[in-house]
Amino acid sequence: MTFRLVRCAPQSPIQPIPPSIVKAICAVQASLDAVRKSQKNLHGGYNYSSTDDIYAALTRKLGEVGLAIVPLEIDHEIVRVEKDGKTIQWLKAEFGFILATEDATWTHDSLKRSLFIQITGPQTHQAAQSYAEKAFLRSLFKIPTGDMDLDSLPQAETEEAQIALVNGNGKRKSSAAAKRDGTTETFNEIRKAIREAINREHLMHLKEVYADDWAQMPHRWAEVLEHEYEDKMMAFMSVEAAE
Repeated sequence: MTFRLVRCAPQSPIQPIPPSIVKAICAVQASLDAVRKSQKNLHGGYNYSSTDDIYAALTRKLGEVGLAIVPLEIDHEIVRVEKDGKTIQWLKAEFGFILATEDATWTHDSLKRSLFIQITGPQTHQAAQSYAEKAFLRSLFKIPTGDMDLDSLPQAETEEAQIALVNGNGKRKSSAAAKRDGTTETFNEIRKAIREAINREHLMHLKEVYADDWAQMPHRWAEVLEHEYEDKMMAFMSVEAAE
């Protein structure tokens, strides 16, 4: 294994945040409830809050406390990757944010958000900004969005295994074919294993062990497994949060 040292540019000194901005942020935090979750992650099987959900929860509150948040695209770069004779383009973008009230303005390098996103059309730049802004707003206001923590998602040790774990081979069986070839027994075996999982690590390991079978399940069968996996994971997370 090879490690490469990456040196980060030094950040500018942090200037005190103006009191009116601190007060406004705290007022918004105090008034927020859980944000609705209108979207579903089809791979992870969990519901999450979209950027529009966060806008809906925040916009009026920001107006009430007199806090403006202005996103800025600081830099972007097109990165081209050659793979299997094809060229894939990625957008590397960096965004910053300005916080302002009627009598003060504040920003800092630490507010920047950077990301890579595959270019799929003219909407890519907007998607990048939306994702960066969602991440920033969630962090700033401590918004519970329903997104699963990264360490609660199944992880494999190799890139190939991770691709199989998340995406499978893209070919799902029909319900009729699954009943004929004995997939029903595997389906019930996975459900039983999920119910009997003893902790998050055990649950995550099960999804890795059954990755290939899971990926080939009929769509509706896979949805049942995803829902039960999500419910079990959330139960473990609730217990851990209460300890």
